[in-house]
Amino acid sequence: MLDYQNVYHDLFGFLAANGLERWRGQLAEQLLFRFDEKPHGDLARWLDALNRLPPLTPDHVRLNASRVGVAREAALSEAEYATLYDALRGLMPWRKGPFELFGIHIDTEWRSDWKWERISPH
Repeated sequence: MLDYQNVYHDLFGFLAANGLERWRGQLAEQLLFRFDEKPHGDLARWLDALNRLPPLTPDHVRLNASRVGVAREAALSEAEYATLYDALRGLMPWRKGPFELFGIHIDTEWRSDWKWERISPH
């Protein structure tokens, strides 16, 4: 069983602060089911990959482009790059994207960037 108490505390605090506390009971029940009672078969692998991500702080966050991502001014060291790359591979297969994370291009099965290109002029 995974411990989500800090996440729950932050999430439920946000709901209460924004007049959405009525969702707390239903959401708590759904989160318990999804993460503890009937988790996705790959959840343990994904959590392991997330725990292996290096502590990198971006200087730039790009959310308004066809390839969303984060970057920093200084290049990653070889060790940081290798650690990040290996951890990201643990999250495969990548479904929606593409992404650019600290110089690592992540190609994906479903090309959300094509949708972005169609709507961005509007």
